[in-house]
Amino acid sequence: MSRFNRFMKWCVPGTLLLFAGLALAQDQPTFPWDRVVGVDPSTLTDEVRLQVAQLAERIPNYHGCRGSVAECIAQDPPDPTAQRLAGFVARQVMTGMPAFAIQSAVAERRRSAHPRQLAEIDLEGASCIGAETPLVTVVEFADFECPFCKISSPMLERIATARSDRVRFCFKYFPIRSHPRGIPSCVASLAAAQQDRFWAMHDCLYESAPDLSDAAMERCATQVGLDLELYRQGIAGEALLEEVMADKMEGQLLGVDRTPTIFVNGKMYFGELSEVELGDRVDEELDLVLGHLPVVEQGDRVDEELGLAQ
Repeated sequence: MSRFNRFMKWCVPGTLLLFAGLALAQDQPTFPWDRVVGVDPSTLTDEVRLQVAQLAERIPNYHGCRGSVAECIAQDPPDPTAQRLAGFVARQVMTGMPAFAIQSAVAERRRSAHPRQLAEIDLEGASCIGAETPLVTVVEFADFECPFCKISSPMLERIATARSDRVRFCFKYFPIRSHPRGIPSCVASLAAAQQDRFWAMHDCLYESAPDLSDAAMERCATQVGLDLELYRQGIAGEALLEEVMADKMEGQLLGVDRTPTIFVNGKMYFGELSEVELGDRVDEELDLVLGHLPVVEQGDRVDEELGLAQ
């Protein structure tokens, strides 16, 4: 066989395949990255972009538009839930999460945003920061000895502060039985609340943890400017302990069984404990309240596709 014939035998088919692949790529619709909320498309590799586009074709949009995330983000105007879901999927793909786990995470996200039942939480007397007349109220059941609460509480404070005209963050007590200093530290913070210094004491206790000894808590009381005589009287009595345990009992009735447990407008949060995902859940709730997302029941179709059917 001549060199020319060998060239034609091996190179021409390869060239044809290359052009066929290019033609196929041109036929495929371009994913509307400019409509995605919560991620900067310029930071994504081609491989991540491809994975996100493929997953968006398979994952059903769980609210509003009926169809896949890809279909609902491509419509005019784009569906707001689909826009946030596409960003959520992209963030998970960027972490290396496999497809099956991403679909499970989407199911948990849907469960957080559209539960079957809302929790009615008593906030009378609770310590809150943020908007006086909020559109969204975030409530955390927490324990000062809980290492995860030490991470989540400052994040929730920042989320509420950044949206202080619309969002309120409230703290509720849920001391864990296995934490010996859980109850005393909750009582100490309530004693500070009696002197309008709850949040300063809250921050100091978390900074001090895991050292929540009586001496460490009194150092915090001094640091935040409490009247020590009143503080000591407060932690020695039974009234503050009863308030702490009333919060815990309420939490148990609402299904709280661990810390932190977070509610967004009465909806228990099941997602990742990160500032990005918590902030996105709050913003999604703001969209719902402001009417940017239609309140439409999707029926059992999405529940079944996301594995939530009962």
